[in-house]
Amino acid sequence: MKILVTTDGSERSLCVLPHAARFATATGAELILMRVLDPRTDASGDIAPSLEEALVRVRERWTADLRAVLAKSGVAGETYIAERKWGEDIPTTIHRAADETAATLLAMDSRGTGALRHALLGSVTMGVISKADLPVMSLGGCPPPPGYDGIYHLLITSDGSPDARSVFGGLGEILAPGKVKVTLLQVVVMQALEPEAEAEARGLAELRPLLERVPAGVEASAMVRVIPPAAGIDTAIAAAAADIRADAIATATYGHSARRHLVAGSTALGVVKLAEVPVILVKSHPVA
Repeated sequence: MKILVTTDGSERSLCVLPHAARFATATGAELILMRVLDPRTDASGDIAPSLEEALVRVRERWTADLRAVLAKSGVAGETYIAERKWGEDIPTTIHRAADETAATLLAMDSRGTGALRHALLGSVTMGVISKADLPVMSLGGCPPPPGYDGIYHLLITSDGSPDARSVFGGLGEILAPGKVKVTLLQVVVMQALEPEAEAEARGLAELRPLLERVPAGVEASAMVRVIPPAAGIDTAIAAAAADIRADAIATATYGHSARRHLVAGSTALGVVKLAEVPVILVKSHPVA
């Protein structure tokens, strides 16, 4: 496995690096720290006989900077400079780099301070995800890694819809037997006059078919959080992750049920904002 970590050169964009390193250490994945180079802007300040020579200088300087970041962070990894082609937006460049490096997972901060931030905010984040069936690890704030060791614990959310099953296919190689364990979470909003026990039983019944979708050899369990109608689903998800000491949360970005608000854009990004761990966003699609 390979995890491609993007940075725009700012300190803020590097907040996700130690979280990505935790995943790499737990799973044996190779980590690659990447920066997007735009020839039209990033080489403009270099005085050189030609644009080509200016680009070479920028590449060499940025590569040295990325290596220094890895060394300072104590993170083992490689570096990669992806040159933005004419007519490409930054999300397209990132996904092309993911293809070129055979990445399994993308990791990025949700709010950088440089040009890269335009690829990572709000609806554009969903644009990044929609360009490829590649999971995206995103971090809202800048919390330090929880400091957990051993097997990587992933909290996977479900809204109870059939399409929630697509998250397993989207996670792909990430669900490595013996290296990753999962907890399936269903947040159930109580119906009028519904006892809490009945709401919990309803959620567990909807999770059982999803347990069968977990790849063979991957340790898995299920949990239900029952909340009143006025409570926030994103808040419940973030709290559940903290309670079970999860390393990350995984959620599909869109659903097709009446309860799709669990995994639709704004709530998924709400989880990114509230959680103290990264959120791995997976583009959902209908599953038979």
